[in-house]
Amino acid sequence: MIEQEKEFFELLDEAIESDTMDVTAMKKILKQTKRRMKRFDTIVKNADKQLLEQVHEQEKEFELRMHNERMLAEQAKNAALGEMMDAVAHQWKQPLNAITMLTDILIMEYEEGIVDESYLEEYRKTMWSQVDHLLTTLNEFRSFFRPDKEREIFNLLETINAVLLLVKDELLKYTIRVTVSCSENIEINVIKNEFKHILLNMISNAKDAFVENEISPREININVSKDEHAVTIEVSDNAGGIPLKVLPDIFKANVTSKEEGKGTGIGLYMSKQIADKMSAELSAENKSEGALFTLRIPHSSDKQEKELL
Repeated sequence: MIEQEKEFFELLDEAIESDTMDVTAMKKILKQTKRRMKRFDTIVKNADKQLLEQVHEQEKEFELRMHNERMLAEQAKNAALGEMMDAVAHQWKQPLNAITMLTDILIMEYEEGIVDESYLEEYRKTMWSQVDHLLTTLNEFRSFFRPDKEREIFNLLETINAVLLLVKDELLKYTIRVTVSCSENIEINVIKNEFKHILLNMISNAKDAFVENEISPREININVSKDEHAVTIEVSDNAGGIPLKVLPDIFKANVTSKEEGKGTGIGLYMSKQIADKMSAELSAENKSEGALFTLRIPHSSDKQEKELL
């Protein structure tokens, strides 16, 4: 093949330098040119075929990856729904028990003849305080599962407190003390429920670590700071930390530090996906007594500049 190519270019050079060319040489050049064109055509067709096969393979891989992403998202949603329904049951148990007890007391005191107008007014206030607790809890859970699609500017401290309300009884049940350090005027501009999901997953991860490691006393610290570029939310605990073998892959799908059968490894994976979507940075590390999760959310102007680059 190399000799044929060499011969072809030698003939071509002679034809270019020569003032005259015989017919035999011309035919030879044309014949070799025709062979070269056929060869190039075959090469191009083979390359096109290989390229199409590669594109088709990549499309199949992309479709499979998207299918797996949807499945993981659905699993995360169902897991969150189950946890939230359990939390609703815990949150409602106390006021429902109080309402039942108040009703029993009312009947007993009516039979004893001590129910008058002032008693009924006090009873009404007490009853409505319990009903208000039920309604507040219900509204928070409805808000949590509302499929928000638009970013909005909202107060960070109020939203953190709303998330803590969702898990209030769980924290009391496991005697976990939560301390929040956040200025009242800090705001962020993201999809609110997506932020709630991330914060809830970080708190739930710490709660599970406390229970599994049987550590006491139990403390979670939520510290919020702000600089010219971003708002940083740090969630730390004293639950013993993330196992070193798990730490590098903690945000990968199906990776969990929990015992087999007690964790899906989906919550933190979805949190990382949500953080990436909002151009935020989510990281995890071990401190002296436990884990530290850090969520750094850029200001809107910084995010827009990043998208333009």
